[in-house]
Amino acid sequence: MRQCSMCDGAELDGHKTYFTNVVVEGLAADGGLYVPKKGFPKISKKEWLRLVSMTYPERALVLLEKCIHPLDISASDLRTMILKAYGSNFSSERVAPVKHLIHNQYVLELFHGPTASFKDLALQLMPQIFAHCLPPLCNFLTLVATSGDTGSAVLSGFCQLTGADRHRTGVLVFFPEDGVSEIQKLQMMSHKAGNAKVVGVLSDFDFCQKAIKRMFGESGLTGSLAVEYGTVLSTANSINCMGSVVYHASAYLDLCRDGVIGFGEPVDVCIPAGNFGNSMSAVYAKQMGVPIRRVISASNHNRIISDFLTTGEYDLRGRPLLPSHSPAIDILRSSNLERFIHHLILNVLVLLMKNHCEKCKCLLLNNCSFNKTSGGFIPHFGVCEAVYLHYIVELLAH
Repeated sequence: MRQCSMCDGAELDGHKTYFTNVVVEGLAADGGLYVPKKGFPKISKKEWLRLVSMTYPERALVLLEKCIHPLDISASDLRTMILKAYGSNFSSERVAPVKHLIHNQYVLELFHGPTASFKDLALQLMPQIFAHCLPPLCNFLTLVATSGDTGSAVLSGFCQLTGADRHRTGVLVFFPEDGVSEIQKLQMMSHKAGNAKVVGVLSDFDFCQKAIKRMFGESGLTGSLAVEYGTVLSTANSINCMGSVVYHASAYLDLCRDGVIGFGEPVDVCIPAGNFGNSMSAVYAKQMGVPIRRVISASNHNRIISDFLTTGEYDLRGRPLLPSHSPAIDILRSSNLERFIHHLILNVLVLLMKNHCEKCKCLLLNNCSFNKTSGGFIPHFGVCEAVYLHYIVELLAH
């Protein structure tokens, strides 16, 4: 899949950006996250039915082959990575089993990985892909901000690298000192791999995330690292969603395999809303053809996502972060929400461009502004806002 920055939906400076570029760069030059230029590939019902009887690694291989060109990663190399990522390091043979809860409610268990975090499903694979895509004769330092789940998972994933790959890749994890659970802090602080370090920050996750984006924008820092240490900065955000799409798809296929539903029957997916990456992965799974009806974002009292979906306003001004017993979703600045906004824009763009070209342009600019500022995202234009909010309701309701 060709990639573009979701800040403006265009290929930067006229240059085509491909999967390997995205893996290595992490963030686009304009500060935006990368998204597939034409969205995720649509898979036919016949192809989905073929996946029902497969194992989790087999499903992952088929789905990721649809997203990764063989010139970027060959099918044989991708298969080797997937088998290593989803093997004996998971406590369940099914990797991400679906268990019946009550009535027509089921739970997708995402805690069987080596750190008991749902991020293991993406981060046992991503470091292998990262190492494979690295250009020769250069070192890379991956910067990570975590509210708890990502930290220990990314450390575990990168420590699985061996030989030259391990020596050429470093990981620096920033976490809010008082904003993660005790077990997550212990997991990170007790990590002893030589290519990874953790830093506790006397602030919240939003500060950690914003600080990393600022580092990427500091030419003095990036230039000094490149010249004096032969090291390039990277981040892990731009491809994690691919691994998460797999488990959303696999959960639906498990329900089909167990006779709970027939393929084509819709399901609702309820996901705790933190940085919105998990929810966005469900949206992408739906785009690929998984019959997801509604993506329900469950919030704690910080409820920034719930407020945005209800009012259409994403306003951080004067809004304090409120600590809770679920620190992993104690987040106000949900960076992956930018991908959701971009996804909406792509789907309403044709309608808006027909009669409201200038308003559409302003919507795109607002999206870019949301990416670069701490104020928020507020669509002010009447028609644009009405169509935009209507589509959000339609997307979540159908």
